[in-house]
Order: sequence, then C-alpha cells, then structure tokens
Amino acid sequence: MSDSPNPPHSQPPEVASVAASPDRSQGIEFKLSDYQWQHRILLIFTPSTDSSQYRQQMQAWQADAAETDDRDLKLAQILGTGESQVDGRSLSSASAERLRQQFGITPEEFTVILVGKDGTEKQRSQTPINLVVLFRTIDAMPMRQREMRSRQ
Repeated sequence: MSDSPNPPHSQPPEVASVAASPDRSQGIEFKLSDYQWQHRILLIFTPSTDSSQYRQQMQAWQADAAETDDRDLKLAQILGTGESQVDGRSLSSASAERLRQQFGITPEEFTVILVGKDGTEKQRSQTPINLVVLFRTIDAMPMRQREMRSRQ
C-alpha cells in the first residue's frame, strides 16, 4: 500500500480505525499449524468454566506446570460460552469455532484432545485426562524420545 498514490485519509474512517486499533475482545487468530514442530497442544473443549469436568482438568493442569513445560505442552481452552483462550491469551470466536468444526465437537460437549508436534490428534477423552496418563502417552512418542535423549 505504500506505493499507492491515494493519501491515507482516503480510507473510510471505520476501516482506518479498525486497522489502527484492533478490537481486543475479538481475541487472537489461532491455527494449530503455528505451533507445529514446536509445541504439543492440549485442547480442552467445554461448555463453560462452570463445568465440573473442566474444573477437574484445570486443577490437574495447574498442579504439574513443570512437567507440562518440559514436554513443550501448551493449553487451549475452547469454551461453548465465555472467553476461549490459548496459552493465557484470548482466542477469537472464529478460531474457537474452527477448532470445534475441525475436531467435531459441539459447544455443549466436554472433550480433551492432545495434538502432537506434528499437528495430528494423539489422544482424545470425553472425561478429564489424568496427567500421568497424558505424560505416558507423550513420553512414548518417537519425537519425545529424541527430546529426552538430547536433553541428557
């Protein structure tokens, strides 16, 4: 656009203001491919933060931060109602909906999905996942085996 002969003020005001200050309530655009080969993602789909299954999964997650960090694991919380987040940042509603469609999850369902560094689904559960079981799944992956050998 810098080569354009039109001056910047020729843009309609509403377009200019959106471009200048994005609406933070919209959240970030999230694509699994942005994390591929660098992070594993734990997707928690839940109707809301009031769900007992969601609260149980979050308690387990918070109790083992060192182990999740060691496994390059990031958390994405996809809520049916409320603010969805990835790694503590607000997620756009469009991104949350795309994830629901990609994995076939309705807004009313509770589901936990582990996505590997290669971007594919590795584990799925309709109940909270015990992190010991999750870590065993991750630790059995060939890429994780290489990571553990290279960190020794």
